[in-house]
Amino acid sequence: MRTTPVPLKSGMKLKKELHSAALFTAIIFCCSGFTGRWPLPQGKLYGLWQYSAIYKNGKNIITPSKEDTMLLDARKSAFHYHIKTLNKSFSGAFQTISSPLDSSPFQTSLWFQYSPSKGIRRFHIMALSDDSLVIREGNTTFHYSRRNP
Repeated sequence: MRTTPVPLKSGMKLKKELHSAALFTAIIFCCSGFTGRWPLPQGKLYGLWQYSAIYKNGKNIITPSKEDTMLLDARKSAFHYHIKTLNKSFSGAFQTISSPLDSSPFQTSLWFQYSPSKGIRRFHIMALSDDSLVIREGNTTFHYSRRNP
């Protein structure tokens, strides 16, 4: 059995076909809704959370008490946190913001707008499951466990 060699296409024709294939692939990813990140399971974000640790520069800076909590109220888009150990208690409005350049797995930030107007803080959502939440602001990481009311 004799095989006939297939003639190579000219460089210009091959380049055009590769360009078309790349364009087709880009269109498929765009239209499929692929974002390259994990979807944030927002229903899991809301509720009452208890601080389990706060790390600054890799060192745990508190031994939390049962009174150290954070509430994320979905109906009111409101937050309230109380850290008795550090004598801090604040509240205000919150929202989740898509941050495509964010280094977190969800590429989503949690923004707290303090009231009265004490500014806005942005936290990167690093981990979220049914019973745990980890957020990061700069070199400080906040670890929570879900607390049933």
